[in-house]
Amino acid sequence: MRTLSILFFSMLLLACNEKGQINSFNQNEKLSTKTQDSLAFELCSLFGFDQGIRDREIIMDLHQDLGAKIDLMNFEKFVTIVEKYGYPNEQLLGERNWVHQCVSSSGKAIMLHNPSKIIYSTKYFDLFLNEVNNGNMDRAFLATVLDKYYWSKSRGQKVMYGSQFGVPCIETKEETNQLRKEIGLDPLNDNEFKVCE
Repeated sequence: MRTLSILFFSMLLLACNEKGQINSFNQNEKLSTKTQDSLAFELCSLFGFDQGIRDREIIMDLHQDLGAKIDLMNFEKFVTIVEKYGYPNEQLLGERNWVHQCVSSSGKAIMLHNPSKIIYSTKYFDLFLNEVNNGNMDRAFLATVLDKYYWSKSRGQKVMYGSQFGVPCIETKEETNQLRKEIGLDPLNDNEFKVCE
């Protein structure tokens, strides 16, 4: 019951946050300590939601669709952060904030739980590809997020980019290498594919 109360309090806190105006922040500039701490707190709140809704006991007690709604809310709030400041990293948040798992893992968790939103939206795809191209986000991680979509859709049987989720099928070699090229990755050699048929 205590965990449930914390979850709802955190939801209320996030819902009450004002949405900042979207304007690009140059990560070469340094945020004030107060802004870094505030941003770290928001990322920790998002991470808490993301991980909290995956606790089976809580989910069983709540409405089935709540998890999907929280994932969507987290993703939208995370996108707002990225649009305003860039993809969160140690340079942006400072070492003293970045050492906390809830800060450094927040973006990864949220993106991995929302890959379809990036696959189906040019706006989001372009946003995160721009962060990769600006050096704020790892290129291989973007491939991992995109592969999570294909891996989930195929129930673990297929990926398109080649990532932590697996090796692509040789039958999709041309498409795979085109997709990899779009995000700035080198094409794969024949021996980096598997035969699926």
